[in-house]
Amino acid sequence: MSVRLKGVSKTFGRVEALRDVDLRLEKGEVVGILGPNGSGKSTLLKLIAGLLLPDSGEVEVLGSPPRRLRGRIAYLPEVPFLPSWMGPREVERFMKGLFPRFRRERFWELVTALGIPPRPVRSLSKGQIQRLELAAVLAQEVEIYLLDEPLGGIDIVSRERILSSLIQAWRREATFILSTHAIAETETLWDRVVFLKEGRVILDRMAEDLRAEGKSVRGAYLEVFRREDALLV
Repeated sequence: MSVRLKGVSKTFGRVEALRDVDLRLEKGEVVGILGPNGSGKSTLLKLIAGLLLPDSGEVEVLGSPPRRLRGRIAYLPEVPFLPSWMGPREVERFMKGLFPRFRRERFWELVTALGIPPRPVRSLSKGQIQRLELAAVLAQEVEIYLLDEPLGGIDIVSRERILSSLIQAWRREATFILSTHAIAETETLWDRVVFLKEGRVILDRMAEDLRAEGKSVRGAYLEVFRREDALLV
């Protein structure tokens, strides 16, 4: 087992971001965390990364509390995290100093594959910044990768490059957990999908089982959320 959440809840003021979530993710799975805005996806990833603590329940990653696993979890946040003055060379030195499992060779392979120019962040486009940050995260040789909206708000060409790099980066022994709204484009990546709505898990299925029923992940998503919305009317 790679990740386990048992009875996890998290609130921010009066907002209940996650409510009594139970989840078990296995080693080597590629998992899609899917749901509308405000469903709790980013909060879930931050709890697994050890950046947040649950108000109740337990979060266990690789058999330990996630805060004890520095250097074994790679996390790409939804918001940019690199300082504006850094270019690829500065990013390399920055990441190598912070993360012992950062691999320089892999980083430069990704920089080349993603077409990132040797310029500081402040002079890059949004898609180029996203690709540079993704290269920094995927260059870490870890057991858990957490990617929050790696395709959010960027152009089609950048999306294709990112998806290609994600496919190349898959390591059989690693677990990849991605939150995204780009369901159709990432359809073929998933081993498993978890649908969240208003902080609750409303579906947790193997993607192969959905396909065996004649459903795409996107089709299942539309079916589930239309049904959920109908129940509220």
